[in-house]
Amino acid sequence: MGKIYDKLIELNMGLVHVTEFNNLESILENGLLSLDELESQNAEVKYSSSQDSRNIDKHWGLSKYVRLAYTPFYDMIPAAIYYKNLEKPVVILISPEVLKFSGVKFTNKNAICNDAILYDEDEIFDTLDFEKIYLPRDTDNYNLEEYKNARQSEILIPQKIDIQYFNKIIIQTGIQYKSLNVYNINIMEYDIINWLSIWKNKEGKNG
Repeated sequence: MGKIYDKLIELNMGLVHVTEFNNLESILENGLLSLDELESQNAEVKYSSSQDSRNIDKHWGLSKYVRLAYTPFYDMIPAAIYYKNLEKPVVILISPEVLKFSGVKFTNKNAICNDAILYDEDEIFDTLDFEKIYLPRDTDNYNLEEYKNARQSEILIPQKIDIQYFNKIIIQTGIQYKSLNVYNINIMEYDIINWLSIWKNKEGKNG
């Protein structure tokens, strides 16, 4: 099996996708779909990204992938929460088994960066620093550029991820979800907004 898969198994870590709660019912019914798939099905989606960002995805051929991260602290997500582009966040934890799919690509920074390159698994492994990716937020180096790039490394899965690969769904505390058919997926309630807030001091208060 690939080196990244083996590393995630060694670390007992999975992959992450963050979305808006309004999208969850459709995701549970249809799986996680790429932007191209969503548009081809005329799906109603509440995006946390801007139209400009999605246009860039299309320009660079990223719209055919479901984009995953190694950590929910991927900087675009806390920023989307802060600016209220993501008001009812849901964190979907995904099995590393999706890395066995054909056509999976990897980046060592945000995939829409001008100098980002899509790599195969074995090509990129030696450039990934998992200590930087999973660096605790209260560490002095957390905001250095190389650490930001590391935790914004992406995993690009072609077209679709079925719900059988969902390990857990974390839902913002206080959201009513009991009417959803969750297909025996493990559900956890948590204060995601506070957890992922980017402007947080070491005492845990927003600043």
